[in-house]
Order: sequence, then C-alpha cells, then structure tokens
Amino acid sequence: MASTAVLVLALLVVLLLPPITLAGDLPGFRATLTRIQPYSPGTHSAAVRRDSHRLALLSYASAVGAGRAAATNSSTSIQALVENGPGAYLMNLSVGTPPFTFPAVVDTGSDLTWTQCAPCTKCFPRPTPNLFQPAGSSSFSKLSCNSSFCQSLSTSFRTCNATGCVYDYRYGKGYTDGYLAAETLTVGGDSFSNFAFGCSTENGVGNLSGLVGLARSPLSLVSQLGVGRFSYCLRSDMAAGASPILFGSLAKVTGGKVQTTPFVRHPALPASPFYYVNLTGITVGSTDLPVTSSTFGFTRTGSGGGTIVDSGTTFTYLAEAGYAMVKQSFQSQLGNLTTVTGERAGGLDLCFEVNGGDVAVPPKLVLRFAGAADYDVPVASYIGAVEVDSQGRPTVECLLLLPSKDISIVGNVLQMDLHVLYDLDGEKFSFAPADCAKV
Repeated sequence: MASTAVLVLALLVVLLLPPITLAGDLPGFRATLTRIQPYSPGTHSAAVRRDSHRLALLSYASAVGAGRAAATNSSTSIQALVENGPGAYLMNLSVGTPPFTFPAVVDTGSDLTWTQCAPCTKCFPRPTPNLFQPAGSSSFSKLSCNSSFCQSLSTSFRTCNATGCVYDYRYGKGYTDGYLAAETLTVGGDSFSNFAFGCSTENGVGNLSGLVGLARSPLSLVSQLGVGRFSYCLRSDMAAGASPILFGSLAKVTGGKVQTTPFVRHPALPASPFYYVNLTGITVGSTDLPVTSSTFGFTRTGSGGGTIVDSGTTFTYLAEAGYAMVKQSFQSQLGNLTTVTGERAGGLDLCFEVNGGDVAVPPKLVLRFAGAADYDVPVASYIGAVEVDSQGRPTVECLLLLPSKDISIVGNVLQMDLHVLYDLDGEKFSFAPADCAKV
C-alpha cells in the first residue's frame, strides 16, 4: 500500500510540473536572420564603434572572472553588450496567445530573451502594435522570485516585489528593466509553452525593441528549449535574401570540407556562457606566424585572453601580440601599396589605396584551430572596400581585422558564407563553406 501511495504521489508531481521538452523529443525548426544595416562602404566606422563597446565588456568579463575587477558577483560580467546598428542581426519571434511578433537582435553572448511590454515608461517606438500587451494574452503569467529562472539571474540584476521577479539588466552602456514572465513562444512556425522571457517596461538600449539570447546559460533560448545545437549561415550577398538559422535536429553541417574544433572553458569562469575555442595558428600568404599557446589562449593567471566565436561582433579582433604579427606580415606582402589613415580608413587599422578599382591580390589568410580545423578565409571576409569612387569601384581597401588588448573574437564578417554549428551537447564548433541559399 505504501509503495502505491508513493507511486501516485510521484505521478501527481509529474503532472503538476510545467511541460519540459527534451532535446531528443524536440523536432528541428528554422528561422531567418536579417542584418539591420547593409555591410557596405561608409558603414565601417559605425560598426567599429559598436564593436569597441562590446569588446570592452567582453574583456571586462575576463577581468571579473579572475577577481581583478571590483565586482561581488561574477555573473555581472557575463552579459555581452547589445547595441543596435551595423553588424547586428535580427530574428522575428512571437510571444503570447494570440501571438505578438517582434524583431529581436540575435546574440550568442547574452541569455535573457526579452521584448517591450505595456505599460512602458520608456520604450523604443515601433509600428503599431508596438508593445506586447500581457493583459491581452491568455497564456501569460508572471514568474515568482522562487522560480528557477529568477534564481538564475545575477543577484545584482534582480529584486523581488509585489510584481514578482524584477530585473535591472545591464549591458555596459545600455540596460533593460522589467519583470520575468512565462509565455508561449513561437519561432520559425513552431510554438513552445512556458518559455521564460523578460517583459521590459523600460528600455535604455538605443533603438532596440527586443533580444534573443543564444548563450550557454539557463535563461537562453537554446537552454530552455533543450535543442542541444543550433547553426546559421550568413550570406555575404545580403541583397539576395535573409540568412537561415536552424535549431535541433535540423542543425547539421555536412560534406567533405567540414572542420571541427572543441569548445573550451574559461579557467577562471567555467560557467561563462561564451563560446570559447582554441586558436592555435595563423598563416598569411606562405608565412606561418610564430604563434604560441599563449598568443590567443588564456593568460597564465586566468585573468583574460581566450578566443570567442560571436554572432554579435562585426569584425574579427586578435590579441595584441598576434595582431602585430598579422599586420606586419600583410604590410610586408603588400608593401607596394600606399597606406591610408584617418577618416578614409573608416575606423580600421591597416588600409591601402587602390587605383581606380585595380584591386591588389592580397595574401591568403588561414586560421588554425585545435583539432586540426583549418579555416581558409575567403578574401571578402578579411579585405573590404571602405571607400569607392562614383562608379562604385574601390579606392581604399582595409584589413577587416583589428587589435584587442587581450581577448580575441571571431566576428560575423569572418563567418560569412560558412555554415557554422554550435554543438552544445557535443561541446564542439563545426564549420564548412556553404551556399547559404541552399542551407
């Protein structure tokens, strides 16, 4: 009799719990990504400025992880800077019943997915309907401070009051304030119940109306849905259409040119949600640069360094010592060209004049990662026209790599025309050249 009572009690507990979808049970689904502004001559300065803000906060994350910065909770440091503008990608999401659709910046360095909710004291205006109306949704519910999702927020970001789990979420130079709630989420035509998201009633992140977090932490979309992996393929020719993003069983990179490298963990911050990889070598032209394990790796004290693959950073940034090698090698192999600085360089560091569109053939660039994963980078991903003449022919071209004080970041321009796979279950990152229209 006692065993029967225990069985009945266990069954009741299971029935009362909110539905959870396991990775093995979840069918794959897909959505599309659209770049906010075209990547073209004239936009480089804005993209570099946006990247500099993000880079500063990512570097700060390593400092806090090692205890070098004044912070009492290391979770404060792991929120990547979100900023609308050149280089950012949008994905449409819907919440509620009936569904409310909003564009959200896709960020592999953030966890909280949020949108603007009514009533809002400070929100970015959008076309009608411009705010999610919680009172009009039959599936909406606020989350209490005792919920596991609320507890996963940094203590420096959350408070508890009559509203429930209230957050003040900081992004370095921006913020979003509101409360956690549970709703039906629709993405790529598939719906999921009891998704925890941020209902923001004050927005200080520029002209951003929402965000989807794809990092490796409990609040992120991939963690909540238990998809285990996701992939995307960013078109270099954005005029041809949107870029695909795939989740779960649909996220596969196949073919004979697939390269795979393991994710690694930050030694001082193992719970960091960032996607770290081990960049072990670089070749410029026929020259193998004298890269060592410390060039792009974590510092000896664990106080910084490492290499992150990031969807939210536009250009690629290399730790100072490694970047100096790359720059010197490009300079020596393009020594017959006149260098350009100042405003004509568009915020980039190494630029050259090209005569009437007569573009010089740059040396080949190859990045090498742990696991014998070599990336033979297409020229358009590391050399770009910053200035053009009246006929659209390049007059100034620049290296689309920049120096960083310590941390290195593989940005989204360097990922263009690649199908890249973030395999959270397998703890690995894979990539292969692809026609994104066919993915």
